[in-house]
Amino acid sequence: MNEQEVLDRFTYDDEAEIMSRISSVDRKDYRANKDIINEIVLWKMNRRPQVQEKLIDALFELDTVKTPMEAVKSEKASKILAMLLWSKGMRLPMASTVLHFYYPDVFPIIDQRAYRELYGKEFPGNLTKVEALTKLYLKYVEDCYTYQQRNCPEIPYAKIDKVLYQLDKEKGFKVKY
Repeated sequence: MNEQEVLDRFTYDDEAEIMSRISSVDRKDYRANKDIINEIVLWKMNRRPQVQEKLIDALFELDTVKTPMEAVKSEKASKILAMLLWSKGMRLPMASTVLHFYYPDVFPIIDQRAYRELYGKEFPGNLTKVEALTKLYLKYVEDCYTYQQRNCPEIPYAKIDKVLYQLDKEKGFKVKY
């Protein structure tokens, strides 16, 4: 067995970037060290998404989308969601989480609990086509907005996913995967 050939077939992320960050961080910079540790955990779990710089630039282009209903109709939002979904290590719940953290007043987090509470059925975990996932999520954005406006307008839209999540949890439902 040639170990170099075996190593050449190793396809996981190279740890060089993390090692470089460790060697340059101040040991008293606890925030930076915590970020590095979080990145190491994601690296080990092989869950570190491969995000390109053009995707980060595109995320900031969404700053013109101000409401959930604008997002539903926005070709730009569809395109950027698709870019997220095409990124290695990024599935719909994580892509929606990224969008939510950048634009909490526009994009709710989708997960199996919130989806189940909103629609009364299980999250379709078998969907893999980016176009279908994009359509599903934008419909979810619209339906979350409608739910919030109809059932709890006093709750900020940015919190609607948490309301749905908690309602499902309090009903005793379990996470399926």
